[in-house]
Amino acid sequence: MLHNLATGLEKAVTRHRSCLKAPEPQATPAPATEPAHETSYEGKIRERHHDIQTLFQQGLTIDAISARLGLDRKTVRRYVRAATAQSLMRERPSRTSALTPHKPYLARRWAEGCNNAQTLRDEIAARGYLGGRKSVRRFLNTLARHNGPRAVPPPPPAVADVVRWIIGRPENQSDQTRQDLKDVCGRCPEIAEACRLARGFATILRRRDGHRLGDWLAKADNSQVKEIRTFANGLRRDLSAVTAGLTLPLNSGAVEGNVTRIKLLKRQHYGRASFDLLRRILLAR
Repeated sequence: MLHNLATGLEKAVTRHRSCLKAPEPQATPAPATEPAHETSYEGKIRERHHDIQTLFQQGLTIDAISARLGLDRKTVRRYVRAATAQSLMRERPSRTSALTPHKPYLARRWAEGCNNAQTLRDEIAARGYLGGRKSVRRFLNTLARHNGPRAVPPPPPAVADVVRWIIGRPENQSDQTRQDLKDVCGRCPEIAEACRLARGFATILRRRDGHRLGDWLAKADNSQVKEIRTFANGLRRDLSAVTAGLTLPLNSGAVEGNVTRIKLLKRQHYGRASFDLLRRILLAR
């Protein structure tokens, strides 16, 4: 009965295979343009101005400062004459290219997980981009350097694993297994309902609570999972025998075991049936 229930569960989980995949982590919005370099540029100016002014106030000449810092004399003189570092800074013109209008779109697609330069080039070409793939590739590399690698979601569990989690004894499962099954059930209400009913039947079977089978069948009839309803209809075809099997400690396991053993011996002697085969079957009892 558990085997038949597992077969039905496998079909139900397969129908909702898409629910097994964990949702991708929320992507961090990527910058729409290439990172600005003004901060490092300004810092370099301020640091150089501080060093030159300090050496000049210590009494070093322009030639001595130039030799110590490895700078041109004209550069040192310009920094000495400047009262503040801010006065040395000039506004840097922003660079534009044919790719600039499409950078917000590329940044969004990169955050969604697409990092194929040719694919993205074709997409923005349909939006009016006339440039090549290399420019797109360079921009994607810039995004990757300043945002780090995207988190890769774990692979979805196999259908057989989910069925095994449902049918297995909860007390024998690890905390991680229980959490994985909880996550799957949280993403798919139908798998959650199948899990609840399947575990209810497995509990009846393991505890030999055959008197509770009627209540379970009533819940199964109202289930949205068609495989559970099909399994319940199969139990009703031989309800008295099923109830006895779920209640009494007696079963036909020993008989079935002997039948299986005899069939195995028969296959081993296929085409050579004789009294030797009969003797081996009788002696192997």
